[in-house]
Amino acid sequence: MEEIMKKVITLTICLIAAVAVWAQGLETFDNFDYTGTNYVDGDFIGENGVVWNYYHVTGSVAGSNDNSIDGNGMILRRSEVPSRIVSGPIEGGIGNFSMQMRKAYTGAGDRQLALYINDIWIADSEIFGSPQGGDDTIHEFVVNGVNVPGEFSMEIRNIQGGSNNRQVTIDNVSWTAYGSGMQFVANPTFDPPAGHYADPVNVTISTSTEGASIYYTTDGSDPDQSSTLFTSPVLIDSPSTLKARGYADGYEPSAIVVANYGFVVGVSDLAELRQQEADNQTVYQLTSPAILTFQQSNRNQKYFQDSTGAILIDDQPGVITSSYELGDAVVGLTGRLNFYFETLQFIPTQDPGQAVSSGNDVHVPSLTIADINGDIGFNTHQSRMVMINDVSFVNPSGDYSTDPAVSYDITDATGQMTFRTSFYDVDYIGTPMHTGSFSIRGIIAHYQSTAQITPRMLADFNPVSVDDPTLVPAQVKLMGNYPNPFNPTTTIQFQMQDPAPAEIVIFNQKGQVVKSFDIPQTQAGVNTLVWDGLDNNGSIATSGVYFFRLKSGSYSSTRKMVLMK
Repeated sequence: MEEIMKKVITLTICLIAAVAVWAQGLETFDNFDYTGTNYVDGDFIGENGVVWNYYHVTGSVAGSNDNSIDGNGMILRRSEVPSRIVSGPIEGGIGNFSMQMRKAYTGAGDRQLALYINDIWIADSEIFGSPQGGDDTIHEFVVNGVNVPGEFSMEIRNIQGGSNNRQVTIDNVSWTAYGSGMQFVANPTFDPPAGHYADPVNVTISTSTEGASIYYTTDGSDPDQSSTLFTSPVLIDSPSTLKARGYADGYEPSAIVVANYGFVVGVSDLAELRQQEADNQTVYQLTSPAILTFQQSNRNQKYFQDSTGAILIDDQPGVITSSYELGDAVVGLTGRLNFYFETLQFIPTQDPGQAVSSGNDVHVPSLTIADINGDIGFNTHQSRMVMINDVSFVNPSGDYSTDPAVSYDITDATGQMTFRTSFYDVDYIGTPMHTGSFSIRGIIAHYQSTAQITPRMLADFNPVSVDDPTLVPAQVKLMGNYPNPFNPTTTIQFQMQDPAPAEIVIFNQKGQVVKSFDIPQTQAGVNTLVWDGLDNNGSIATSGVYFFRLKSGSYSSTRKMVLMK
């Protein structure tokens, strides 16, 4: 009771202070006292008689799980449904908005909310809570200058996760009334806009309100008239948060507008991209062309491939707005890396723009089922379009079906793997399953330590490829290491067309040789070598970044790995 009274007293003081300028609304969720563990729909009457309708939510204290901020609160589960809370009509208009939020539960993945007024999107919150594990950090979702007069309805919506849980606790929703009746300075705009860039940028800040002055900060603080006055472009040469606000005589100040600027890490090809840390934070940009091999409406997914590897782009929010056709080459794919089970996903952060060319061929390696199964953990062929010859279904019967996806067993002379109908809108669904021996072209996936192949279209069965110059197996190739990061042992995998001598050397970040392996004679096909974390003197290598280089004849290639203790 004392804690609840403290909350009410504190918020009442804030309310009285705010009334001196504008009237204010407040929702503390004290009247939302659901403590079950299910996600539910319903409504409750909040502060000042405002009715709140909620969809697919639970309480901040659900059973024995306490994810509260300040007493009672509400957890919005994920973007599917979507999980949200919507007010009934509220009088007096809205000027500014603020709310507290935190990560609920421990699952990995971005958390983010959106504010809607009268069914119109107003703003998205910051992204937070991505790493695995609990985090009780309280974040503020503040939107200044909403400025909607009259009666309004407010919606707070979870916009991350799709069907995957991205729980967020919300509490202490507050808003000011519309204001004094004066017009507001038009919100400042930034050119170039917020985003990630390869080089430093000079940012111009402007407003359409004639005679207005703009004040800005780059240290994360909110600008006021004691901040720096904008008179010339602002040089951004390191990750920065640029905030700006406009002032003019006879006007209310504009909203504080925020632009986050960052810089990309350039990678030369998809193999190098796949070697980077999948921390869901660092933004990478592919500087060479990648070719689109498949796309589907489900989560706006796209598969891109080059001569070195492939990647799945998972674009559930629809960041990429440019339209592409199969065979289009795209330069400048930009985004973050994360994992869905064993699948490395590229989450785009900006639209790369139109294709630079179309009708391109892509290298399609011819593999056996043994090759594909042996790649689990190394993931060289993950998301790549490959060819398997002379396969057959174990028990073909009826038509191909999906939604949900169906798994079928296929075999060749080297082993067995899964054929899965993971692509829903394809032309072979509903057609008779193939019988006897056939060739198949499809995209490789990994799920719970099993390999799967999914064709893109009916033409991927027994494809015509007699004269296709792209179906050439690699002669010598450094494929990677697994696991990565590792402790203390990792396996390096490489491919040889013919038996030949080879050398693998491991270096530290200073370029010093840590461990060297002279291999008098490799075998044709896939080779593996285990490094136990010891240097040439038998001492234990320290944690850190290492590089390993394969040399054989004129071939030389280097990859990065991380020893983490």
